[in-house]
Amino acid sequence: MAEVPAAEVPQAEKDELFCAYAAMILKDSELDISEENINKLIKASGGSIEPFFPSLFAKMCQGKDLEGMLKFGGGGGGPGAGPAAGGGGGNGAAPAAAAKEEKKVEVEEEEEDVDFDLFG
Repeated sequence: MAEVPAAEVPQAEKDELFCAYAAMILKDSELDISEENINKLIKASGGSIEPFFPSLFAKMCQGKDLEGMLKFGGGGGGPGAGPAAGGGGGNGAAPAAAAKEEKKVEVEEEEEDVDFDLFG
């Protein structure tokens, strides 16, 4: 949306954004997300939308865990994989040697030259 001038955004998308932002503001202010409150916020901001949108959003938000949906941070996928478990018995040198070998392989791959051009 940031790459599109505001004048080119379709009215239906503007209506949806007005309602979504109003619902987030109401939730943050610990007020009821109702049709009336959404309309008040949109009118106070100088906006105007189709009359069915506030009712739709209010009904859609009822009974939902909006707090969980609006939490920031922690996004971007799951945690990384942990280290592999060591083999049974023997000494602990084998996993360390495998780790060194892995690093060498990665370095070798990075140093390889590619002699083709994908676009030419």
